[in-house]
Amino acid sequence: MNPMKSLQFLKHMKRGYLVSGVLVLLIASLLLIPRNNQRPKVEFTTIKKQTINSTVSASGNLAGKQTASLHFRSSGKLAFLNISPGDVVTTGQTIAGLDTQDLNITLQQALNTFRDKQATAQKIEDDVKDHTSDETFTQKQTRTTAQAARDSAYDSVKAAQRAFQDAVITAPFSGLITKADFTPGQVVTTTDMVAELIDDSTYFADTDIDEADIGKISIGQKANFTLDAYPDQEIQGVVKEIRPTTKTTSSGATVVIVRVNIGKPVIHFVSGLSGQVSIITAESQNTLTIPQEALGEDHTVLVKTEKGIRVEKVVTGVASDTDVEIKQGLKEGDQVALNPTEISKRSNQRGAGTIFRFFRGGS
Repeated sequence: MNPMKSLQFLKHMKRGYLVSGVLVLLIASLLLIPRNNQRPKVEFTTIKKQTINSTVSASGNLAGKQTASLHFRSSGKLAFLNISPGDVVTTGQTIAGLDTQDLNITLQQALNTFRDKQATAQKIEDDVKDHTSDETFTQKQTRTTAQAARDSAYDSVKAAQRAFQDAVITAPFSGLITKADFTPGQVVTTTDMVAELIDDSTYFADTDIDEADIGKISIGQKANFTLDAYPDQEIQGVVKEIRPTTKTTSSGATVVIVRVNIGKPVIHFVSGLSGQVSIITAESQNTLTIPQEALGEDHTVLVKTEKGIRVEKVVTGVASDTDVEIKQGLKEGDQVALNPTEISKRSNQRGAGTIFRFFRGGS
């Protein structure tokens, strides 16, 4: 092949590849360029009056008024257990008792020792009763030793009698037995919980409030409690107690326990049932509200008018998770855009004043 013709052929091929590459890049750029001239879809909502609440919410658990873990004050063999989980007991009712056979022996020995020491002391006291003024030091020492031994023996009798009292558990208050895991014949120690008693005269919702929110909580605030076991039943309550201490959760957060009194609703009481607590920290009734997403930057909203859309500055008040109170700037029946930030962004891309002409001749 002629060298000149080969060179021209190669130049022609390179020119073809270059043109093809430019066409590919041009098509790709056209596909990737955003269509900024598209109008954003606008949705409107009508301003209405309603009651709006600002709340602090956290998980909570069903609890009784008070709880007692019942233990014996001395170790021994369990002789009887008069209750079972689910039983209702009254104050002073006997719950359980230990085998007292060894206690009887100890008490009898203490009584025998006391009688012996008492007799000895009485004999010595009789010997010196007419020598009050001339009692010798030896006589005084003998008398004092005998009297001290008698007193110690008496203390031993009282301790043995007290052991009988410690061998029986009685209910410190009326309530519901929730745990009773031991059976007669088992050996129990002072650390073993023989039974658990809960005062179910009033129900509470115990919730852990993050330390950042505890400043919003105060005694007497209204609250709502929804149990997972009763999802369709919202239980009203009142903040009754704010524990004066903090605790650290498993995730490392610092929280404060808040107790909400929920009375005695018609539910099956099961201690520890989980749910959601919402404490109302602020409330405004029969007030103008809009959805949170309708509120734009710098507290502005986009109001629909006959001529287009108007930007309106508003004064807000109480805010809930979904809505916000409007104190000034709107009236009932006004229609506001639900996506003001997106509309403003698109309008800025198209030029100033577009937002005011948005509805002229268009949808």
